Amino acid sequence: MENITVKRERVKLTPEQLFGIFMECISAGAPVKQILERYGLKAWDLVAIRKKVREAALEALSGNLARGRRKSVVPLEQYQNLGKELAETKEALSAIGYEFALLKKRVNLV
Repeated sequence: MENITVKRERVKLTPEQLFGIFMECISAGAPVKQILERYGLKAWDLVAIRKKVREAALEALSGNLARGRRKSVVPLEQYQNLGKELAETKEALSAIGYEFALLKKRVNLV
């Protein structure tokens, strides 16, 4: 008889599924071994999941807890260039509005 080893393909789990497995395993009295076997995972997979969850939690909690858009520093040169561009755009728009008003008057005269 030959020994045939069956190589099982690993199922690609989504991050939501991995987090669900993590939550299942941390509940009190959870049969961790059975939970991992159900999903085809090993103990070291759970260790890796725990490590990722811990790192993500620490990263999320270490940041500024203020809500809304994060403030960023804009270089002075970039700020001045945008100010010039805004002024030019306003001038162009007012010129187009003036030309449009003149054209409307000419059309109405005929």
